[in-house]
Amino acid sequence: MKNQIKTDTRLAFIQFIFSSFFSDLSIEENSNDFEKYFNKLSVSSIEHKEESLISFNKPYFNKLVLNYDRFIKNNIVEDIVNPLISFDRKFESWDQINKSIILSIFSELEITKKEKIKILLNDYLNISKLLIPKKELGMINAIADKYINEKKII
Repeated sequence: MKNQIKTDTRLAFIQFIFSSFFSDLSIEENSNDFEKYFNKLSVSSIEHKEESLISFNKPYFNKLVLNYDRFIKNNIVEDIVNPLISFDRKFESWDQINKSIILSIFSELEITKKEKIKILLNDYLNISKLLIPKKELGMINAIADKYINEKKII
């Protein structure tokens, strides 16, 4: 799969997790709705004054969603994230977008080969630059690094 398609799929995955926080539907129902609505959706850009197509790899997106569903069913996320934090803002009080980013990273790490982990993390951090302030990006990076090191993934 081309790098840009994988990046676009990861961005869609973050957006999916974010949108699922505001839905009462199951992960599977949310995934189906998200896919139907957003894949190949044409959106306008104020910055470029043109329309662009939202496109992502459906099979890879479904793989990420399936693994995310398993990850949140098999883990108490707060118990994973909070011990990694050395400041007073617990995971429960994070912004939804920060939660979405860290959950997407953690769940994809579960299905990623060791030699691809740095690429995965770098891709998520580059995507996150578009979504959150630099200070928040530093926090996400530090927590992801600590998680990777403590789980001895690398």
